[in-house]
Amino acid sequence: MNKEQNVRMTEKTGIQNLDIRIAIAVVICFLSATACSELGFKFTYGEMHLEILQKMTACIACLLCVQDNTKISRKAGVNRMIITAIGGIIGIGAAAADNAVGNPWFMAVPIFVGILLTLLLCKMAKVPYINARIGGVTFILVSCTFSGNARIFYAVFRFISTFYGVLVVLLVSWFFQKFILDASGEHCKLLKNTGKHAA
Repeated sequence: MNKEQNVRMTEKTGIQNLDIRIAIAVVICFLSATACSELGFKFTYGEMHLEILQKMTACIACLLCVQDNTKISRKAGVNRMIITAIGGIIGIGAAAADNAVGNPWFMAVPIFVGILLTLLLCKMAKVPYINARIGGVTFILVSCTFSGNARIFYAVFRFISTFYGVLVVLLVSWFFQKFILDASGEHCKLLKNTGKHAA
């Protein structure tokens, strides 16, 4: 391994601007969801208290959607919203079938059909295949995490939380690109021009 390869490896393993943006977006979602919970903004269904702004869902949306620039982050966010909607809606359908039949063994049929349908619709929506699989994760979570009609509310709040996470991603990406990256670029240009004049 030569010196140039060592330098590139060191650059990749260090904390980058993208890593900082991811961490900031995740913390904003974490604090927002925590504030909602502490202030009592929860949905009560029977004995369950469901998070309206789901901490884990919003934070994961940030982790997956923050990209190198605002344009790519927006595209990732749109894909995330699409797969969450598809997985959630099909998950609600599977939950409705389970509620109607009431046999835990029968649930294997909606799970099988639901996974295939989720993957198909995600591919028809032209999202990357790995995103289609994440849509399948949403389907599994919606259909299997809770029981009864609580799954419907969980799906709705999961979509809301994903949407909020995407908004945070876009805000953080825009802020960094507008006030930090652009400013640093202008600073580099100024230094370069100053160097030319000095020479």
